[in-house]
Amino acid sequence: MNDPFTCTADVRLKPGREASVLRRHPWVYRGAMAGPFPGGTAPVRVVAANGRPLGVALVGGSGRSLALRMVTWGEECWDAATLRERVLDAACLRDRLRLDADAYRLVHSEGDLLPGLVIDRYGATAVCQLFEPAWEPCLPVLSDVLGEELGLGNVLVRKGDSPGSVPTTLRGVLPEAGVIIREGPLRFQVDLVGGQKTGFFLDQRENRRRIGSLARGARVLNLFSYSGGFAVTALAGGATRAVNVDASEAALTLARKAYELNSLRVGGDDFIVGDAFRVVRALAAAGERFDIVIVDPPAFVKRRADLGAGLRGYKDINIQALRVLGTGGLLFTCSCSALVSEQQFGEVVSGAALDAGRALRVLERRGAGPDHPVSAHCPETSHLKAWLCAVN
Repeated sequence: MNDPFTCTADVRLKPGREASVLRRHPWVYRGAMAGPFPGGTAPVRVVAANGRPLGVALVGGSGRSLALRMVTWGEECWDAATLRERVLDAACLRDRLRLDADAYRLVHSEGDLLPGLVIDRYGATAVCQLFEPAWEPCLPVLSDVLGEELGLGNVLVRKGDSPGSVPTTLRGVLPEAGVIIREGPLRFQVDLVGGQKTGFFLDQRENRRRIGSLARGARVLNLFSYSGGFAVTALAGGATRAVNVDASEAALTLARKAYELNSLRVGGDDFIVGDAFRVVRALAAAGERFDIVIVDPPAFVKRRADLGAGLRGYKDINIQALRVLGTGGLLFTCSCSALVSEQQFGEVVSGAALDAGRALRVLERRGAGPDHPVSAHCPETSHLKAWLCAVN
């Protein structure tokens, strides 16, 4: 077997196109390359037009403008020891964060100097999500580090972010019945086989806790609820009712399980299967009002071509959410589309409030938890916008 860390080619950049790499930005686009796309899964050496070594990069998937992801800079070595050290450094950082949870993001791609690689930990199970085929030859090293050094019994692999893809087993077994995780005193059922992302929305952990701290005595509407995380933390925080709305019956089955795990009352009318846009309109028409409304939709903008339609979608759902929010209520509204900027999201929320005839004050601009670090050299990888707003 060929060494997955041995560079097989040099990629020369066009004159002047090395500036971003010198600023430690890890992305190189096809338009910056002076030669053909290298292809394959072997790493490549990247050099400036004058021959100056810029570092080592992993080759991106075919058919995309993002051609290379830098893993080292200058003369720094890219080998199994470097990969091992970065994974262990990432694990050490999570230990220092004292997250009070046994499920968290162990490796966050560019934020942990491993671009295109995500590793989520669920108790004794790790799920590796590969966003580039070039990571596949590195899996034996990852398996050894995660299993032998970090003591994880099960190591699973997902390729890309296609919904419905079943993970493969690299080490141990695939927990087909799912796993139960802990966030503080609360427990949640996670579907590692058919669940969204790697199984759970780990990036919202701190935001769930924040909603729980504000929920005493409140009626809560949880739109795009998935497995009910916000509802469970709200009820544990003293909410009088939490209504979950999701298009997936399987997701709401997980939500019911989370209620049971945390000894919460399960009411049939608190779980609504349906399109959130339609359901919230029906709730408004029926005169329903809530004290806290959570809007946490899937990414409406996955490609730049989707931006216009996606922004209209965000505005529409926020208008409808504001129409069922009582006076003096709280709106917690989110976008996980990395291609939507904070400014664009703010314009959407402001426009929605104007169209709904509501006065809105932004109390907190929040994002993903600290186990999702963002490289200061690649700020566009910050994906989650989460605004807590007071509404009159």
